[in-house]
Amino acid sequence: MSHVNVYARVAPEHKLRIVQALQKQGEFVAMTGDGVNDAPALKQADIGIAMGITGTDVSKEASDMVLLDDNFATIVAATEEGRAVYDNIRRFIKYILGSNIGEVLTIAAAPLMGLGGVPLSPLQILWMNLVTDGVPALALAMEPAEPNIMQRPPQNPRESIFARGLGAYMVRIGIVLAILAIALMGWAYRYTHGSSYTGDPNTWKTMVFTTLCLAQMGHALAARSTSRLTYQLDPRTNPYIWGAVLLTTGLQVLLLYVPPLQNFFGLHGLSGPELGICFGFSALMFIWLEAEKGLYQWRVGRLSRPLPSTYTTS
Repeated sequence: MSHVNVYARVAPEHKLRIVQALQKQGEFVAMTGDGVNDAPALKQADIGIAMGITGTDVSKEASDMVLLDDNFATIVAATEEGRAVYDNIRRFIKYILGSNIGEVLTIAAAPLMGLGGVPLSPLQILWMNLVTDGVPALALAMEPAEPNIMQRPPQNPRESIFARGLGAYMVRIGIVLAILAIALMGWAYRYTHGSSYTGDPNTWKTMVFTTLCLAQMGHALAARSTSRLTYQLDPRTNPYIWGAVLLTTGLQVLLLYVPPLQNFFGLHGLSGPELGICFGFSALMFIWLEAEKGLYQWRVGRLSRPLPSTYTTS
């Protein structure tokens, strides 16, 4: 079966047997047809594709997809678009859930550290979920297809959305985000409760809130690709993500320094050095993600490097 590429003058029952034989070998089968006798094979195939112009009603009802223009090139274009949409769904999920895991761990760690309550109020958590999580996540959904998207083998349609390392990624990145935020939280608490500090002792909560929000901006930029570094991506291919990051960062700064917003969200104005520390801790998240991708590229390059020849010439 694997050595045969073309079948000619195939009877309807043989079409069905060919599809079943390919599926038994673990292949993902797409079947095109337009006649009544194609219906059994169209129904059996993983994706049945009927012709929209010349196809019969029976073949259309048995199919998963109807090709309106009867052009096979449309199948390739639809496959590429479907893969791009699925990739963007995975980007959306890994960004949202990875960030949320880090937030939950940070909030849960504060009482265990004896800091006297949680660092975030319900209103601040709502702001993170709707703005600093939601806006960049929507921009990630606008990411265009990667250049090699059609060179990748098809994935199992029955696999979980968290398959191929997505679940492990979310847990790992959530833990990294939590470690950075908890480290900042411990330092900020000691700093604002020190004898030399003259500001409000609850300023540490504002620093934690700001760091969590800004760290997610770096996560959004890095989440555009799992293998390519951010500088290797053309910023013009998705201007929405850059606009979302700049907009969200600007809104976050407004919360800190516009008195009505500051009072509404229960925040305290940060000094220049305090805000710089928040940006510094936040940047570590982006650096970590880029380092992971750099390590991945190095490993792939090392594995694909040709072995040295055992022969020498004189």
